Parts: sequence; C-alpha cells; structure tokens
Amino acid sequence: MTQVMTLSQLLLGCLATQLQAPHPWPVPVDRVMLRAGEQVIPLLSSAGEDECCLGLGYVRVAGLSGVREATDRLATGCFQRERVLTLELGVYRCMPTPQADAIVTAEQWDVLAQKLDADYGAMEKAVCCAFDSTDDLGIGPVAVGLYEPVGPDANCLGGRMTVNIVMEACC
Repeated sequence: MTQVMTLSQLLLGCLATQLQAPHPWPVPVDRVMLRAGEQVIPLLSSAGEDECCLGLGYVRVAGLSGVREATDRLATGCFQRERVLTLELGVYRCMPTPQADAIVTAEQWDVLAQKLDADYGAMEKAVCCAFDSTDDLGIGPVAVGLYEPVGPDANCLGGRMTVNIVMEACC
C-alpha cells in the first residue's frame, strides 16, 4: 500500500468515527467509504435507494503534486521526492422533500443546516484525529484547505473540504 492510501485510510477511519454518536445525526459506518474519480456524485439505485438519504461520508484522493518547480535550485536529490497530497473529505445528506402540494418549511431547512454544520464539525475533528501528531506518520506539514457547500444536486446537499499534506514519494 502506498503512503497515499495509508493516509487516506487513516483519515477515513477518523471520519467514520466522528460521524457516529454522539454526532446528532449519525451516518451508518457502511456508508463512510473511500471514493475514487474526479468528483463524488451520490448514486441512486434502480431499487430507489439514494446514497444521500442513507447518508454518505467519504475520503477521496483529490490530487498529488510536486512541491518544487523544476527550475528551483533545491529541486535535486531528495527534494525531488517531496509531494503535496490533497485529500477531500465530505458528507452528503438528503434534501427535505415535502408532500407534492407543499413546500419545504423553514424548520426543515433549519434542521438540514444544523446537520451540515454538525458534519463540518465532524470533518474538522477527523482531520485533527488523523494528523494531530505527524511524527509517527513520516509526513511534513498538514494544512486544511477550502470547505465548501455542495448541491443542491438531485436530492443532495452537503459539504466537502480538502486537506493538504506534505509527504515524501517512495522513489
């Protein structure tokens, strides 16, 4: 397993823990997973199961890049192995859906906003859990990147954030 997957799994384990009780709206453990690809799009099964309405937490490798430009005089030897790993973590929830003859109430929107805020808090705690002590991980600085809301898309709303980790590539 590469260092990328080791760090992804570490963050995923912490996210799964933080999305359980005492989280006021827990996400089932089997709905917290690694995802791959350019973006995470919650799925709808032919049987009508909606990943958003089940709750979805994820960690995804969002990018891996060099730290230095080729023209940097330090871009030699071991400095060529420096990388910045960007992991994305996120949580999706189901939008409130009223009866056909009604609209979503202010109370339903308030509850959803509270869920998304609790999910943001869980993501922050997951990053602290995973990378509080970087000495044993053999990595450099860790910095939280952008948090942004996502959706509405189909029946989903949520949030995602990035974490940037300086690490050494296994050359």
